[in-house]
Amino acid sequence: MNLIVETDIGHDPDDFFALCYLVSAGVNIRGIMISPGDPDQIAIARFFCKEVGLDIPIGASKLDRIKLSSGSIHHNLLKKYGHSLTSSPDGLGIDLLPSIFNDYPDSELFVIGPVSSLGKHLAAHPEQIIKRATMQGGFVGYHLYDPQVKLPQFEGKSWVPTFNMNGDRPGTLAFTGAKIAERHFVGKNVCHTILYNKEHFGKMSKPNCRAAELFMEGMGLYLEKHEDKKFHDPTAAVCHLHEEIGVWLAGKVRKIEQGWGTICEVEPKDNTDWVLADVDRELLWDHIYNWN
Repeated sequence: MNLIVETDIGHDPDDFFALCYLVSAGVNIRGIMISPGDPDQIAIARFFCKEVGLDIPIGASKLDRIKLSSGSIHHNLLKKYGHSLTSSPDGLGIDLLPSIFNDYPDSELFVIGPVSSLGKHLAAHPEQIIKRATMQGGFVGYHLYDPQVKLPQFEGKSWVPTFNMNGDRPGTLAFTGAKIAERHFVGKNVCHTILYNKEHFGKMSKPNCRAAELFMEGMGLYLEKHEDKKFHDPTAAVCHLHEEIGVWLAGKVRKIEQGWGTICEVEPKDNTDWVLADVDRELLWDHIYNWN
């Protein structure tokens, strides 16, 4: 699988863990677009690429950023391995993406941040046809589907604000309107119920590559200070590779007031969205544990 990733890596370590999982599972990441592109975000992406042997373009949605915005385990890893806390992108994502698609026209999309560079590209290239795409965002209310695990804060909700989708609303609208044959959304209704903790850490198989080693090292650092980690982006990554583990609702993701919800379709139509309503947790963890 060839994959283009858009991420706001650095603000939350689950982006980093998702990238580690994808590479460990054998995915060919062909480009990383970073939103917005703060210098330490770029440094983290370059560190990751160097460690796992990826020679790929790293784009940003904005240039000439100055502020450092990352935290958690990221700066610890950069310092440990002697990397600078700052770096520069290879250019604007919107300028890099045409060449990536030219070289890898079958590239799929994985969005775990505001869909900024990819959103601009899709808006500027309405003829672009994408086979599959997954975005961490969206929401399915419990009135539409009654999942195994429910959270009190979502009871009675038909929409919720979601960071990635509100982070670049024009980009999200371009993404939802683009010619994407299979478009999946993994939202709060499910991923907020997926927590990684020390028990999961103890069940991980032996790392199969450098990316898996980085996952274990980073997660070990994180769990020294936290009881658990909400596993939004890695859950979305597993769902992209193994959509059969999910219960998917056919419909359309729509902006509703200050957030996003799902409008159901009885029969799937052209440009239908598939929004995660529930997930087989046993299979989800099995893929995480075994790097596949």
